[in-house]
Amino acid sequence: MTFLCVLIVSVVAIPMLERTSQLYRQALANWNSKAYTVKLPPRVAQFRLDLQMISSRLGMFVGESGAGTIVRGSARLVLATWELLFVSAVMQAGLALPMAYYFHRATTIGLPANLIVVPLTQLMMPSAVLALAVGYISPWLARVPVLATSLALNGITGTIRGLGGLHLADLRVPMPTGLMMAIAAAALLLAMGTARRKIAFTCAGLAAIFLVSLTLAMVFPHPRFHPGVMEVTTIDVGEGDSILVVTPGGKTLLVDAGGPIGPGGSQLDFGEDVVSPYLWSRGISHLDAVVITHGHSDHIGGVPAVLRNFRPAELWVGVLPPSRALENILTTAQSLGVNVVRRWEGDVVDFGGAQLRVLFPPRDWPVSDKPQNSDSMVLELNYGQTSVLLEGSAEKRAERRISSNEHPRASLLKVGHHGSANATTEELLNSTRPLYAVISVGAGNTFGLPRNEILLAWLQQKPVSTVPISMEQ
Repeated sequence: MTFLCVLIVSVVAIPMLERTSQLYRQALANWNSKAYTVKLPPRVAQFRLDLQMISSRLGMFVGESGAGTIVRGSARLVLATWELLFVSAVMQAGLALPMAYYFHRATTIGLPANLIVVPLTQLMMPSAVLALAVGYISPWLARVPVLATSLALNGITGTIRGLGGLHLADLRVPMPTGLMMAIAAAALLLAMGTARRKIAFTCAGLAAIFLVSLTLAMVFPHPRFHPGVMEVTTIDVGEGDSILVVTPGGKTLLVDAGGPIGPGGSQLDFGEDVVSPYLWSRGISHLDAVVITHGHSDHIGGVPAVLRNFRPAELWVGVLPPSRALENILTTAQSLGVNVVRRWEGDVVDFGGAQLRVLFPPRDWPVSDKPQNSDSMVLELNYGQTSVLLEGSAEKRAERRISSNEHPRASLLKVGHHGSANATTEELLNSTRPLYAVISVGAGNTFGLPRNEILLAWLQQKPVSTVPISMEQ
């Protein structure tokens, strides 16, 4: 990225500056020399004469010397501002493709941020050096450059914090299509190839990269779905759960978003580093709903990042025991304008051509003092002759209630609690008899999951034909 950035500046930006600001800077040298004016290119000489005329009029009020200083200083400021704006804009446009491909981000605040940060950096660096040098002589005298350094540093951090807090600053974009990547690369090569050609060709090359960068930031590719079918994808988050459901009508439902095991945490953000990249690879930029089955970290750890990246219309929750992680998710949802919906046993939702039923928990389910597997929301989705049962980490008590009250059948079943011995009852086996059963576990996990007796119980069922277990990427 650094090499590409330097290449863009040197090959695209600098040739344009040589034709504009750097050319007109010549008009400010040898201010009182008429012979120097004659040697300048015609348009630069005219620019110089215009400035001198303004200076002569201003000199009537502030004196000739002061007027020259003001006019030349103002001209240098305008030219420097142009250079900063142009270089920043060209860099952002040229880096739009790698930013979208590698980081799924559109750089939207770089231009206004550079207008403030770059001048402050130019103030901060010499002030810091001066403060260090003067500090050896007199700590009291060093207070002035220290104050200047502190003000510049606070200005830089405040600018980044303020602009970074804007919604537009965190614009996430899905994976560009192959065609769009080819067009973006061609536009960048065109800008590089025409930078030193006639001005019309140069402007055409610049227009191409700016148009492509806007397209990458604002025009998202069409999501890659299979119309008319209900898709269920188990995302590999290791020892956790994350399931994407795409309905026949193209609505998207994400059930859980993975996360670390236990309270220790992880350097890996499952929502940002695992779930989001998969969704972006499918061309998804927005989710219709996100479901939290229950409050354990391996199910909800990645939810905050998913909420920020995909801004779902709704967040579905059931039992909400005391939990700092759950409180953080609800606060995040509220700040993003996501509608939090409580779902309970008996709820029926027409969701994009599929019927969704909530089979658990009931409204009167007791709330413990911390999240429990037994809190898990259980969902049934039906489309035509196909049905899907998603258990989360539901245990035997919930399974017996569901089997007794709902008698569910399932073409596909996501097995409760990762294939643990405290789930998968005989009643559920006899009721569902799925064609496929999915167990989401981490490869080589220390819990010994899935348990052999659970696998044997499923394999002995008819007409179960296969048991996919945590496919590794």
